[in-house]
Amino acid sequence: MIRQTIWQYDLDKLLLFYELMCPTINWEMSKNGSMQTCLQYDDEPNNDGAGSFRGTDKVEVDYKNINPMFSNTPFEEIMNDVGAVRTRIMRMITHTCYSVHQDKAPRYHMALETNPDAFFVFPDTKEIYHIPADGYVYEVDTTLKHTFVNAGADRTHLVMVKGDYYG
Repeated sequence: MIRQTIWQYDLDKLLLFYELMCPTINWEMSKNGSMQTCLQYDDEPNNDGAGSFRGTDKVEVDYKNINPMFSNTPFEEIMNDVGAVRTRIMRMITHTCYSVHQDKAPRYHMALETNPDAFFVFPDTKEIYHIPADGYVYEVDTTLKHTFVNAGADRTHLVMVKGDYYG
């Protein structure tokens, strides 16, 4: 369900870029206070791929244009290396969780900031996984029923759709 990939990056360097960019990032706020922003887009660079796009005719592979704000940064390097589409930075606030759901394609996750009480739960297999902030990209089979629980401090992940899943 979750496996470490071969891709590893300098997390300190990535966090430095992230912290410098944070004040100018256009965040999309969810109902529970969590936030996300799009690093790739289809029509509009500012978050047209944030949140759910159910009920639209879009598919995740449509979101492949790099937001100019993230061009020529280590984030672009990662997206290019893994062949990602619909890349987002997702900040989940403390003491929240997602509903149980299934995604249409697997995801790559890279923990930028995390805590020991942030984990994926796969209810059908009763398995729980924590992705450490170790600079590695992890492949997560989110086509299986899952949720994410953040029972600790805020956590931030770089989340990318596995582009080659669409052929």
